Amino acid sequence: MESMTGYSFLEGKTGQFTFSVELKALNTKYIEVFINIPKVIRTEENTYLDLVKKFISRGKVELNIEIFDWIESRNIDINNALFDKYYNEILKIEKKIKDRKISLDAILQMEGVICRGRTQITDESKNEILKVLNRAIKNTLKMRAVEGKSVEKDMTGSLKEINAAVREITVLSKDAVKNNFSRLKDKIEKISSVEADPNRLYTEIAILTDKLDINEELSRLNDHNKKFVETMKENGAIGKKLDFIAQEMFREINTIASKSNNSAISQHAVTVKNNIDKIREQSRNIV
Repeated sequence: MESMTGYSFLEGKTGQFTFSVELKALNTKYIEVFINIPKVIRTEENTYLDLVKKFISRGKVELNIEIFDWIESRNIDINNALFDKYYNEILKIEKKIKDRKISLDAILQMEGVICRGRTQITDESKNEILKVLNRAIKNTLKMRAVEGKSVEKDMTGSLKEINAAVREITVLSKDAVKNNFSRLKDKIEKISSVEADPNRLYTEIAILTDKLDINEELSRLNDHNKKFVETMKENGAIGKKLDFIAQEMFREINTIASKSNNSAISQHAVTVKNNIDKIREQSRNIV
């Protein structure tokens, strides 16, 4: 079982620069990957996307790569023709303005005079980023696995509480016919002051019991519980399956609660519902 929540932050260094790779993973219904990278490596975006999707099949993933501390200096060229043109025009202005000299720095800062060479990222640097990204993905997956174990433990605890409550409901439901018979008999005799006909009572109880019978719901609920445990042991994406099974479990216990007129059964049904709600919430964070 693997959670969709994970995080990793790593730094690396190439012959050109130092860089950092940050990977965040959160829960969502499908796979969503958001990539934030510098312009100089924008052409590698699809490579990073494919690599992330290769290992992460579900979740909202945010990849941030930052480049800083450039070691390799870029070539600088001076446009001599443009420099001369600026200089000659400035000389004309200086003749009109007394006691005013234009510095060399001012000319060099004018647009187009200094041309910086375009930064080119080497294959070595690209490969180094990919290596660090691979490590970040593995670290994120490890964190997701640890988180998944924690969720599995919590789910197992909730299932134990559900099973205990269902066992109590099963025991209480077996005495339902007897209790309904006695309660109906006492009410009839109190109202009419005449001893109730047992045959007629059994007929009425049979009709009432058929309406209130929860054996089928209990059987289906137990089957769903077993299926849930089996699914938890499966590999791959199981989060949606678990959520669906938990939804079916909730439907059965809801029917049991609505059909039963026993306060003790109703209390146990509330316990079951609360734990199913916990399971459904946890299932939404499982891959």
